[in-house]
Amino acid sequence: MTDATPRLGLPLIAASQAQKHVTHNEALGLLDALVQLACLDKDLTAPPQNPADGDRYLVVASNPGGAWAGLAGQVVRYADGVWIGAVPRAGWFAYLIDEADLYVFDGTAWSSFRRTLTAIQSVSRLGINTGADATNRLAVKSDAALLTWDDTTPGSGDMRMSVNKQAASRDAGLILQTGYSARALLGLLGSDDFSLKVSPDGSAFATALTASAAKGGIDFASTETALASAATTDLGAAGTRRVLVTGTARITRFGTGADRERLVRFSGAATLVHDAEQLALPTRADIVTAADDTCLATSDGAGRWRVRTTSAPTARLWRSARRRWLRPAMPGSPTA
Repeated sequence: MTDATPRLGLPLIAASQAQKHVTHNEALGLLDALVQLACLDKDLTAPPQNPADGDRYLVVASNPGGAWAGLAGQVVRYADGVWIGAVPRAGWFAYLIDEADLYVFDGTAWSSFRRTLTAIQSVSRLGINTGADATNRLAVKSDAALLTWDDTTPGSGDMRMSVNKQAASRDAGLILQTGYSARALLGLLGSDDFSLKVSPDGSAFATALTASAAKGGIDFASTETALASAATTDLGAAGTRRVLVTGTARITRFGTGADRERLVRFSGAATLVHDAEQLALPTRADIVTAADDTCLATSDGAGRWRVRTTSAPTARLWRSARRRWLRPAMPGSPTA
């Protein structure tokens, strides 16, 4: 039978021992010192002046002086005017009051638990305010997330975030969602060209733009949206730069979409009504279009539209019995 417990080293009372109270009191003193272990400091190399009964310290100095001589690496407590040491065992925890930090003993040295937490390595999953899973091994639920340059180490002043893929045929991108359904994809999607893809339903995606990795050129999607001609033919609501206007209505407005540019093609004889404020035409007069006529229309910040160019002749010579004048060309109308 050993004379001390294996974990805390508490002395055991022998069967035939005299003055059993001495051993019992010593064990109680050790329990009081080592259970809920909280030490005042670990950086002293010698005992402090005027210690209080029950004060505890970690002696990590290799050659402590004074009354701590020979107690290197031990937990020391002050009791009845004497410093008493206890040899720590692997797995012991000690709270350092002056640092407000928890330390753990690994059998050789004491390590800061806080410092360990600030250098987490090889964590298989991390969920912040939510749960991570096998697919989303990093999951964050928050109103915002901030990545900023390092002013503590200090860093270079730069901040870069890398998204790396295995091969050109794979994806390295950003998915933007509504209700966990994708609406836009941004990045290197299936090639090394940078692209932006959009979707109304999360299933079918259309490529809005592509930037060539080899040549640096940008290619925009050239989808044409058909709009029926009406008094107000809203080009701004078309959603594409190219618009096909069908029908033969008189068009007095192109809507109120601000800061837009549209390349418009006409399917027939629609009439554009000149209005210097709302629909300014280069002829300063009405224009009747013909099939496949085109024009470039732009709007300003107030949603006022102006036709910059048109593929139709801008004017034709018209004559009456006594006068001649120029008037806007009206494709499909008889010429004099």
